Amino acid sequence: MITESGNIQYNIRGEKPLKGYQIVRVRNIAHSKEVLENFKNAVLTIIKNKNLSDEDPKWEQLLPKGIVNKLKQLSDDDYKYDELLYRVHSSVDNFLDKDIRRWEWYSSLETEKGFDIIVKGKFNAWQFISFIHCQNVPLDNIRIIDSDKQEIYELKTIKDYTTYKTLK
Repeated sequence: MITESGNIQYNIRGEKPLKGYQIVRVRNIAHSKEVLENFKNAVLTIIKNKNLSDEDPKWEQLLPKGIVNKLKQLSDDDYKYDELLYRVHSSVDNFLDKDIRRWEWYSSLETEKGFDIIVKGKFNAWQFISFIHCQNVPLDNIRIIDSDKQEIYELKTIKDYTTYKTLK
């Protein structure tokens, strides 16, 4: 039986289910391999530690430093104006909540200066894009593509933090 963890680790050629999937497409990012690896490791960590409370401070040690360190650099104003950013515990809570998370990782594909993540179900980007976006990925470089509807969704917020700040 193939598990979501197995898909994250081994389905890396952009494999697609027959129907009912979306593609999270990230392009024009010089550090795309690092962003994808951090996101993969974050999802794997959350799956592996699903019995740990989302409020547990251990998450900050368990999740990739490339995500946690950047989220810690954001101010309250950043979170207020960029609604696609979530603090660590809120992001973990969204991943753990079966009523919110209506998708499962199916595969990924690295491209030059980008990547695709193929998910079964609906990615509902508002709750799940934070771990990608916080890594200095402008929203203009992220699209969600619904394969069944043949629609492409752009992500918008009041003010994308990447327009005025670069996190280290």
